[in-house]
Amino acid sequence: MVSATDYVDVVRHRMIADGCAVTNETIGSLPVVVGYRARVRLLTRIHVFAVAAKAEWVDETSLRDFIDDVVNLGLGRKGQWRGLQSGVIVLPILVTESVDPAAAALTQKAYRLNLNGFAAMAQPAVVNVKAGKVWTFRGTRLWGYAFNSLVKQLYQAYLPEPVTT
Repeated sequence: MVSATDYVDVVRHRMIADGCAVTNETIGSLPVVVGYRARVRLLTRIHVFAVAAKAEWVDETSLRDFIDDVVNLGLGRKGQWRGLQSGVIVLPILVTESVDPAAAALTQKAYRLNLNGFAAMAQPAVVNVKAGKVWTFRGTRLWGYAFNSLVKQLYQAYLPEPVTT
């Protein structure tokens, strides 16, 4: 079993290998690794923020709070002019050894941002290093359909199965 700290370090190195600008920051009370990269897809400039943090325990409330904080980070930095030709995708990643089933279930659905979500998308992931499992939505979302493959490619690039790292 790999430790949560080591797994976050693997994610950091994978973000760097993908060409992201990577920084260490604090969101709420959690130290996080923030990876940022702008991409062009379908004539639209997409600002992608992947934010990974180690957590002792992940429940549904803490996961939703973390997602909100990461969305606010992405929208605050690059979301002022989002619309037809610009958007924001945030990938909040919590790495832990203990996950509440409700939090894991939340990641299995396409995450909705409601009013704050115009030209913005969030897809959370929870990595349980003890169980060797990565939970994230792997289906096809209708709202944001054009960016399904991009989100799947990013998670495949950044999140290896914990037992293989």
